[in-house]
Amino acid sequence: MAIKIRKTDHVIYASSSGLITGSEKARADRLDLELKSSIAELERKLIKEGLVTRDGKKKNALRVWYEFGKLLNKLGKRYKVIGSSDEKFFWRAVYDHTSPIIQKKPFPKRSEKWKINHFRLCGLMAKRPWSEVQRVGPWSIWRDTFDNKKILEDDRVLNWAIERISKLREQGWGHKQIRVFLYGVSERLRNLETSILTNKELYTKLGEIKIVEKS
Repeated sequence: MAIKIRKTDHVIYASSSGLITGSEKARADRLDLELKSSIAELERKLIKEGLVTRDGKKKNALRVWYEFGKLLNKLGKRYKVIGSSDEKFFWRAVYDHTSPIIQKKPFPKRSEKWKINHFRLCGLMAKRPWSEVQRVGPWSIWRDTFDNKKILEDDRVLNWAIERISKLREQGWGHKQIRVFLYGVSERLRNLETSILTNKELYTKLGEIKIVEKS
């Protein structure tokens, strides 16, 4: 399929295949319109519920980004774009429809790398039940977790880390202590290609990470 993307002075239809049919353009137009209307509707809802102020202040960033992730997962699934070769264009296109209330700055350079695109990360988070997301903690902890390259590159490591963080949070660990834990994970897996490890090998290595008691 194709994804409609707005450049500075023109619009393009992006596709990994490079070949775009008329029907694919029509489908891209439908997705574009649905992104526009759905995101605008969500922004109005967030303002009405007091989660975001009209000047863009987020009263509960975790809930805001979770709701965005849920919406985008829903649209991505409906149009069968998540998991496709054109997924990277989908996450880029989201920025074309967020207002300054949500996205004050221009398209962030880091989001050019689609796997760490902010809205894709929101989608990853929103695959989980809200109760589980809350147990991990505020958006700042999720952001630091997603910023950890070794954790993000393997779903097994990500799931393990999130489960462990939830338990540490139950024990009273704060953001600073969680940062130390995240550093420990990346250090243990440094220079390791985890994708070639079996589950047993991987979890053995993760089990070797020393978790220092919080001070």
